[in-house]
Amino acid sequence: MREPMAGRRRATLRGICVTALLAGGLVAPAAMNPFVASAVDPTCSSSVSIYALEYVKKDGKVDPSASRILRKYIDWAPKEAGSSSPIVDTEFTAVIPAASRVFGGGNGIIYVLLAPDLAHPKGRLLAYKDKTSEGGQLLTPFIAYEDSAAIPWSDYKKIWTDIDGRILALAADGKVRTYLPSQTGTVMRDSQNADVSDAFIAEANKSSEIWSVYNRVYTLAGGVIKSWDYTRQKLPFGMGPKITGGTVVLAGQEGIANTWSPGPGTIYTRVNSGAEEGRVAGYAGTPMVQKTDEAMLGVSAHVFADTAPCLSDTTGEKPDLGSVPEDPDVPQAVTDETPDPAKNPAQFSGRFTLGNGQPAAGLPVRVEATDLDTASGATAELPTLGTTVTAADGSWTLPLPSTLPPGVKEAAEANGGAINAMASVVGVTPGGVVMRGVNNQAAAPAGAAFATRQLVAAAAQDSGATAAMLPVLPSTDTEPTDAEYAESWGSQQQQSPVDNMGDAPLPAWQSDTSGLPTADPYMVNGVDTKSIALAPYKDGGCDKTSETVIDKKVYYTTVGEGHAYWDTKASVDYDSKLSSNVDVAVKTGSNWALQGSVSLGSSMSVTTGYTNKGPYFAKQWKVPIEYKKSKVIWTCGKNNKMSQYIIRAGKYKVSAGGATGKYGADVRNKDGYNGWNKSPKKNRAYVSPGSYFQISKNRSTKWSLAVSAYGVSLGASTQYDRDHKQRITAGDYKNARHYIWGKNGPVSDAPGIFYSY
Repeated sequence: MREPMAGRRRATLRGICVTALLAGGLVAPAAMNPFVASAVDPTCSSSVSIYALEYVKKDGKVDPSASRILRKYIDWAPKEAGSSSPIVDTEFTAVIPAASRVFGGGNGIIYVLLAPDLAHPKGRLLAYKDKTSEGGQLLTPFIAYEDSAAIPWSDYKKIWTDIDGRILALAADGKVRTYLPSQTGTVMRDSQNADVSDAFIAEANKSSEIWSVYNRVYTLAGGVIKSWDYTRQKLPFGMGPKITGGTVVLAGQEGIANTWSPGPGTIYTRVNSGAEEGRVAGYAGTPMVQKTDEAMLGVSAHVFADTAPCLSDTTGEKPDLGSVPEDPDVPQAVTDETPDPAKNPAQFSGRFTLGNGQPAAGLPVRVEATDLDTASGATAELPTLGTTVTAADGSWTLPLPSTLPPGVKEAAEANGGAINAMASVVGVTPGGVVMRGVNNQAAAPAGAAFATRQLVAAAAQDSGATAAMLPVLPSTDTEPTDAEYAESWGSQQQQSPVDNMGDAPLPAWQSDTSGLPTADPYMVNGVDTKSIALAPYKDGGCDKTSETVIDKKVYYTTVGEGHAYWDTKASVDYDSKLSSNVDVAVKTGSNWALQGSVSLGSSMSVTTGYTNKGPYFAKQWKVPIEYKKSKVIWTCGKNNKMSQYIIRAGKYKVSAGGATGKYGADVRNKDGYNGWNKSPKKNRAYVSPGSYFQISKNRSTKWSLAVSAYGVSLGASTQYDRDHKQRITAGDYKNARHYIWGKNGPVSDAPGIFYSY
């Protein structure tokens, strides 16, 4: 039986704070006992509420002094352990006081055990009711157990509840105390402890998790999950619990810190640390087998369920968070097969500014080709394509020369016709601080292929044509190790299985070996150089740039993304050649900044991507691209030699034994009802049953975390064409529409990417 969500106010995050409720919102009703579960006549559920108490981290560690957020999800197919339907974030939240313990009581009851304080040295128990299905709050005040302050809650190692609403607590003396919260606001302790076997006590004392599911109790200890028989027996004052047996149901669960069950026959496990942190796997069946290792991803929280006494099969209906009326104004999605307007980006142009955004006027600009295939350790002079001077507003323009220098034409042909270049400008403050601006750009002659011209034209949309002048500061020549690169902010972002950044701007400065820099690189010898006017370098200006290739390395880079929600399949094609723009990073001192991009169009000679994945599938796609880290050197004046380090993307390259492409971050959190409900109506459309829709023109969205190369995050985008597409195919269900919506605009225009519901 699905949980009704009627009455929910859509597109609003309704949070509530526990501490605010303590001021007088809690009552002790004397009505029916809400804790008696349906043990006699269990009602099977095809969806179950689960709750995640999110951790707050400080310096990479959980901060026990911080308040936490309780977030509600719906498991739409718990019997299949997350393998056939999604676990959906309802966006209902509540604030939980720091150091409180939270656990479920069944039937929508959520217990909050407040941390000890002066008035309640052992803690205090509060009961709340989840009434979101009725249009209410996630934590609706229910009962404050005033007498619970006398119970030594803080002394108990583990606390859980059973099917009858009892609270079971593992005490330090090895006994299991049992309590029955009453309907009058008191907590009654059973006259006898639970009747438990010595084997259970031994296992429980070393367990990190204990939870109850109908007539079973589960323990997690040493990577092993055991199932224990749980029965009720006659006691002098009623029925009491008995725990015996002990059967291994899952082994090899080392590294698992959190487990829960939505009902009998299903277990979820969550990894708590390392590269797999936040990954949730689902198990079901007899014997239990893994159904998926991606039931949830990126979950930094302790999760528990409003456990059902039994689970039923799903019926194929569309997961929703309330009634979703069909909108007659939403058009059918029709693939646009008309070609893009032709663009002729046969020139380089841009604008240089001071660090404060004001124009850097009257400075000489040199534009040099950068696509020469220089070997690692070798040095080559970059061919000059022309020079100019910045105008009063800092802008500059330089057409492609009619005759390209030796080697440039061949490099362009190998890159699909695109010519990548570096525009550089040097200025000096009155105090003698040298500032340099770099803008990496691309151009394509009028005779280049249509797709190449479109790719180059899209590059300016990604990286823009404006670049700020940076102080030229000494940089260390010692190359970091791979282990040191792995500690950078960019590398850490790549470890997440979920893309939570999308196309949000990357930080202005990055370190390649640590977290984000806090010092201002524009502060030079105590002087802020951002707003100081610059003059051209005297004594003959600056000469040509030479480049020494320090290293070349292959990194998998995001170039595509597909989405398929209910009754749909997703496909991503990235074939034949590269068709992407990738940021370029420039180092000043110990910090890296993004300055322009390169356009990549070299041949791949392979077909990559994925076809007909879904339903409930959404992943990015990555291909291997070779990056080079170079040291560029130039001389200004009579003999003032200066240098900077640069990271640039190059050609498609598969390392020995490497994959031609692979899955990237999971992006299912973009799909579904919540995203659909928040999307602009003009961006929406539907795909008819049995048909497909695809984007095969215009530019994709920009993936800010497309790659971490040498410890620095670089963004990338793709130019869609007949070889580079996002596609969705609708199934045959007709009981609801297969909706899609564009991220950046209508799906029939330039959506960048589209999502699915």
